[in-house]
Amino acid sequence: MLFLDEGSRTGPVIVFVHGIPGSIVWFAGVAERLAGDYRVIRVDVRDLGAESGDFTAAARTAPILALFDELDLSQVTVVGHSFGAEIALELAAVSARVARVVVIGQAPDYHAASIPTVAKWVVRPWTVRLAQRWAPSLVIRLANRTVFAPRFRYQSAPGLADAMVRDFRAAVPAGLAYAVGARADDFAARPLDERVAALDLPVLAVHGRHDHLYDSTATLNRYAAAGARTHLVEHAGHSPQVEQPDEVVAVLREFVDKV
Repeated sequence: MLFLDEGSRTGPVIVFVHGIPGSIVWFAGVAERLAGDYRVIRVDVRDLGAESGDFTAAARTAPILALFDELDLSQVTVVGHSFGAEIALELAAVSARVARVVVIGQAPDYHAASIPTVAKWVVRPWTVRLAQRWAPSLVIRLANRTVFAPRFRYQSAPGLADAMVRDFRAAVPAGLAYAVGARADDFAARPLDERVAALDLPVLAVHGRHDHLYDSTATLNRYAAAGARTHLVEHAGHSPQVEQPDEVVAVLREFVDKV
């Protein structure tokens, strides 16, 4: 699998898992700020599950587990954003190499979600392929604008505007369909807060106040009830690590160094 390995080879290891559609670019800001003291590994999970059509966390962890073994990593902090959150928790559940988990911008299930019910009927692989081929770049950027806080500007995160278009066009259509469809059923059967409670590891949940996909209060309350530490980023939406990288880095440093 593709990955980017940066920073100190003697520092604590932090592995970042991006969402869908997404890429390692979504963790560029925090990686740059952490690389001086930590070993920062960003894994590219865009193609995982593409061949089999299995987009569950369990199916997508195997290549990452193999990477952990290949690099002989230990005491790893796994950070998962959005779709990457359940992958991070699954890695912690099955690998002794994981010491702690950070969940960013992901509710335990879809009860606190603002995803229209009609989406699972409209977002099908064939409709995604049409949009990927024909939607203008400006339309893609505008359509994704609502996932950020009201005052966020693309210029504050160099490369993000172009990456957002590339990531959407390169996303696996079946993966996007799963995200708004069968994923809700998987979460209903096994919510992420239940997975957190089952772990004997420290977990930190970070959420943006202005997340329009998942209610921040309900999300953090449920993680706290499951035993996780929580942090609310006031001036962020669905992607606090992009919108407020300094704050997220400060929280990550404290969590990794002191917990």
